[in-house]
Amino acid sequence: MDKFIDELISNFPQVKEYQDKIIEVIVKSGCQSIEFANFKHRALGCAVHNGVIINRNLLDRTLPMVLFVIFHELGHQYQFKKYGPDQMYECYLGDMTIKESINFVRNIEITADEFAIRKIREFVNYGHLMTGFNPPRIYKDISDEKIKSVIEEFKTEFVKNNVTTPEGISTLMYELIKENEKTN
Repeated sequence: MDKFIDELISNFPQVKEYQDKIIEVIVKSGCQSIEFANFKHRALGCAVHNGVIINRNLLDRTLPMVLFVIFHELGHQYQFKKYGPDQMYECYLGDMTIKESINFVRNIEITADEFAIRKIREFVNYGHLMTGFNPPRIYKDISDEKIKSVIEEFKTEFVKNNVTTPEGISTLMYELIKENEKTN
């Protein structure tokens, strides 16, 4: 977590003043690991049962947007803590119909957005962020077809790679999303 906070502060020095509040949200969520990484795709973040990765490209955006995405992904950590990985991954590994899976994914994403919006409001009220940030509500208006295609894409990858456990999902998701870090 220290490396994550250090990278956030190096891009947004004002975060130093309230880093403890951000750390508190991370710890309370039950998040075991959080990091910035280069992504292979346009996704802004990814949460699995044992951690969160945030697209490093997001650091080129505004601080409220960066915090919104961080809080959104941490919202998923609260969901994993509440429901457990088996229930959270049911739409990929279980017997849910595609309609049930679409509704489930939409609901967890909207709930994570609402959590992030509440956290942004708290930080505005603390005086750490300026008012006027209009958070995106992507999942409220996304089509069933788009959600279905994402679910089916992941299901296909999980079957192709013989993934049947939360640990397998976590490992494969990181492989699919995260670029390999270059070592010198």
